Amino acid sequence: MDETEDQQRRRLGSRLVQRRRRQFSGTNLIRARSTVRGVALLQMAANGLGVVVVVLYFALLFPDASSNELNSVDLNLTVFGAYLAAMILLALPLNALLLRRAVVWVRNGTPPTERQRRFLFSLPTFETLTALVSWFGAALLFALVNRDIQRISVGIALAGVVTCTLLYLLLEGHFRPLFALALAHADLPADRRDVFPRLMLSWLLGSAVPLIAIGLSPLISPESLDATRLTWLALVGALAGGLVMAVAAVSVSRPLNRIRGALRQIELGDTSVHVPIDDLGELGRLAEGVNDLVAGIRERETLRELFERQVGMAGLADLALEGGEPTRRGERRTVTVLFVDLQGYTRFAERHPPEEVVEMLNRFFRIVVAVVNREGGWINKFEGDAALCLFGAPQDQDDHAERALRAAEAIPREVQRSDVTLNAGVGVSTGEVIAGFVGTSERFEYTVIGDVVNLASRLCDAAKDERSGVLAAEATITAAPSTGPTWEYAGRLSVKGRRERAEVYRPGSERRRSRWRSGSRGSRA
Repeated sequence: MDETEDQQRRRLGSRLVQRRRRQFSGTNLIRARSTVRGVALLQMAANGLGVVVVVLYFALLFPDASSNELNSVDLNLTVFGAYLAAMILLALPLNALLLRRAVVWVRNGTPPTERQRRFLFSLPTFETLTALVSWFGAALLFALVNRDIQRISVGIALAGVVTCTLLYLLLEGHFRPLFALALAHADLPADRRDVFPRLMLSWLLGSAVPLIAIGLSPLISPESLDATRLTWLALVGALAGGLVMAVAAVSVSRPLNRIRGALRQIELGDTSVHVPIDDLGELGRLAEGVNDLVAGIRERETLRELFERQVGMAGLADLALEGGEPTRRGERRTVTVLFVDLQGYTRFAERHPPEEVVEMLNRFFRIVVAVVNREGGWINKFEGDAALCLFGAPQDQDDHAERALRAAEAIPREVQRSDVTLNAGVGVSTGEVIAGFVGTSERFEYTVIGDVVNLASRLCDAAKDERSGVLAAEATITAAPSTGPTWEYAGRLSVKGRRERAEVYRPGSERRRSRWRSGSRGSRA
């Protein structure tokens, strides 16, 4: 995948993130509205389970009661059922009022206020407290109107604990879409802990209540305690405890598995991951941390992309991000330097407005970048109307001289075919340089230092007087056995700042090139 495709992939990933977030919010809005309608069903289901617990309590612990006691129990159960139904009917309007106040923003399709958000987070507790008051009120009332205070009140109280614990766990899970929607653009509550209370409530529902019932039975009715009833109670407690703990384990493992899947996607390079935050405690913090991690990775990738566009090379971005810094000693390597400059730029800039100058420069550099990238080179820097291009650094290229010569021939030809009004001069030289990061810890860049760079710049100036517009040093021609024969000797050139004259070459004529190509094909044949 080339650089352009990689940038397009990242931009597509960024757009995918936004689209997924919009889809996530829309989906949760629909789920949130359906959540509101399901609260009453959960309350009736939990209270129905409480009635079953009361029946099992009397059936398992007190099956040998007299007929009068049985009649009393039946009457109490009937009256209790009517009482519970009446309390549910009375509590439903109150719960509905609380629910409407907490989720009015859902119906309006607007973000919640901070007060509405806090009220929503407390809603499972409020809904559970209304049921707890009903059950404990029933335990106290039926204890007062019956002679068997211990037997009746303990049974109803234990059933109330079971009912309210189950109701809280169900409501907490049921309100998750609402929580996710409320937390879409808000912070999690500070110091909220949910995993420990959730597991303790599960233990209370699945283990503590049956054990308390068994422990209190000798005090309430010693004659009713035998091996068979204890076996049944132990069996029911074990099954119920296992079921409740399984539900609690799923409530913890499901978000963990979701987070694990998100981390796997991140590991595979998908930075469009977004984990919905629908838990107010530790699991929500964990999901929030994963989203922050992905946001940081996306930000890093954005900076990498900007850096690559600035310096023009992905490998160099990786090198800088992994700890590149200025050093006294860089890496010695042999490279080919191509320097390209516009002829008559100063006069053009003097006679044209800045907007036209910038447009012309952009057209010119667009050609230079396209040609150099096509040959695998790197634009090290732009200097006004000039560009310094490297072949063989920072990545290794055995044929760097050949690549540079092909680029040097192509640039003037492409400029002449374009709407760039000025001609270009190109100088090419090959030799050893020191390649590395130069500057200070506050500001540095990767570049090459050596006489070969100065020579390429001088050749570029001299090439403007050549018809071809290109001059190459002898070392470059020597280092390019497959391309050099198409170039012709241009003589010895006096280079400013150098004591020795430079042996230089210019691109050969088309007749010379045709003869060389024919000879090359014949020799290969």
